[in-house]
Amino acid sequence: MQVEQLSLFDDFDASPTLPCPFLGRKVVVTGSFAQSRQALRSTLMKLGASEVRFDKLQRNTHFLLAGDCPDPEVINYWRLYVHDGYNIRRLSAEDLLRIQGGDYSVYQMPEEMPKELHLTQEHIYWNAPEISGLKNTRQVSPLALNTPDVLYGKEIFVHTSIMDSMPTLAQVLGCLGAYANTEMADDTDCILIPKDMPQDICQTVEHYYNFSRATQFNIPFIILEDLQAYITGRAQQFPDPTLSSLISHK
Repeated sequence: MQVEQLSLFDDFDASPTLPCPFLGRKVVVTGSFAQSRQALRSTLMKLGASEVRFDKLQRNTHFLLAGDCPDPEVINYWRLYVHDGYNIRRLSAEDLLRIQGGDYSVYQMPEEMPKELHLTQEHIYWNAPEISGLKNTRQVSPLALNTPDVLYGKEIFVHTSIMDSMPTLAQVLGCLGAYANTEMADDTDCILIPKDMPQDICQTVEHYYNFSRATQFNIPFIILEDLQAYITGRAQQFPDPTLSSLISHK
């Protein structure tokens, strides 16, 4: 009698089954769709959404489902939160159809979304008129160095790479009433950065913010080249050996 040997792995599928992207996730809907609101809510809940809203976007929202003619304020808040590093995925009606059809792989979202700030020119120069008016706590960036006491009382994050190349910088900032700190902290008022945005400085700022309790990124920048020009002007107007020493270490 022949005995067929069976392996425990004969019926094992090595490809894990992905859950529906909406499972346990929070969804905000804006704009018009072929379905009514009630039908759309029912569709999303059947796909596993834990919450479906048709009003305000929040930082802990996972998906923004935007149809035709979306509410401009909702879209602008989405831009603001993305600017601050929150990974809120924007979907269209076509994306919804793909998910309904079982295309899950490209739409997966973690349940707990860490901040993932990536510094850009927009962060440094804050050229975002459509979202800058949404929050009244945003500070102008870069800081305009146009008054004698503009730096007075400011705690400025100065990366060690800048401090190493300008050994008198901390002393000069102290003469101007500011305090240079090579570590970012909750009381950091400004960030000093060159125009070319060195990666080591950007990564330090990103890491601090992403792992901090801050809910928005609103620390203004000071452009290093602007600071050098400001100090040069001060040295010419008010001769000072310390300021002259900084200029010589450009």
